[in-house]
Amino acid sequence: MTATHPPTATLPPPGLDRPLEIPPAAPGHPLRWRRVLRLLRDVRESEDPVQAGLELFDAVGGVGGERTFQRFVALPEGRRMLRTRPDLVAALGDRQTLAAMPEGSLGRAYLAFAEENGFAADGLVQMSNDVERERGSADPLRQWFWDRYTMSHDLWHVLAGCDTSGDGEGTLLAFAYAQTPQRGYLMLLGLIAVSHAADLSIHRRQWRAWRAGRRAAVLIAAPWEELLAWPLDEVRRCFGVEDLMQ
Repeated sequence: MTATHPPTATLPPPGLDRPLEIPPAAPGHPLRWRRVLRLLRDVRESEDPVQAGLELFDAVGGVGGERTFQRFVALPEGRRMLRTRPDLVAALGDRQTLAAMPEGSLGRAYLAFAEENGFAADGLVQMSNDVERERGSADPLRQWFWDRYTMSHDLWHVLAGCDTSGDGEGTLLAFAYAQTPQRGYLMLLGLIAVSHAADLSIHRRQWRAWRAGRRAAVLIAAPWEELLAWPLDEVRRCFGVEDLMQ
């Protein structure tokens, strides 16, 4: 593997290169303070902090999510993928194909991560959609993007070397906030800072993760379907991502 730059998604077939029409964004909703305060408590105490975290993102409102989508749209790779809409759920759910990929590849590393933690390929997407269903569905382009963004969370875990412990999730959270600043990330990072005020090692690791996220290439438009067969170390070098737990 000799590539030195992130690969681009496959060019769209003829007929799909017409101007991309993006529907206007649906009106956002305001910050729901009472619900946010309850969910911040639930994130700390719940047996299912992931569910509470997803609900927290829904409750904080704001425009961070739309800004992330518009950043994706502004990238040539993002616009190409919006036209073809590759199915990352199918790619990550095909465990037979992942298992046949080379040892040390991103796909094999993801498969090991998913099996170790008992994760279904579309588990986070289903949870996220359940949380958002009460507010109505997004338009198809935004829905595809957010499903893909949510699906990529576990790939970010693998790429950044973060496990699913509290420390690992918090470290990835700081990295993700640097990549895609959103109010929900900031609130969760604030909760970690308060909960572990005396543990300087956690603060140092999160500061390092945030800086690493700022230095890394933009991951929201990564063509994961193509990258799964690449050596994990090569993908890390290509996007400038380091193992954050070392």
